[in-house]
Amino acid sequence: MSLIYQDPTMTHDRALRLLASGSDAETAAALISIGLNESDRIWAQNTCLKHLEAESELVVAAAVTALGHIARRHGEVDKESVIPALETVKTTFSALAGVVEDTLDDIHAFT
Repeated sequence: MSLIYQDPTMTHDRALRLLASGSDAETAAALISIGLNESDRIWAQNTCLKHLEAESELVVAAAVTALGHIARRHGEVDKESVIPALETVKTTFSALAGVVEDTLDDIHAFT
């Protein structure tokens, strides 16, 4: 198996287009870019929180990971809304428990 690096950087407008695409893969790519690049922390956090309620495990995993990136990059998240939402993900998608724990670790370490 070979790995292919994909640059997650995209403009805010492109991320919005991908979020509206209806494609799980494009939505996940947009969420990762938002976590890594978006300067508006509150918008980024709220966008990720919204996508934690998606039916797609891929999209939810990307939103969880992006929240960890936001915590690391900005040094803050709204813990009162983010932490309970992440705990809910663990019950909805038990396979994502490890990803959620990694994000919770980032939140505790960087905020």
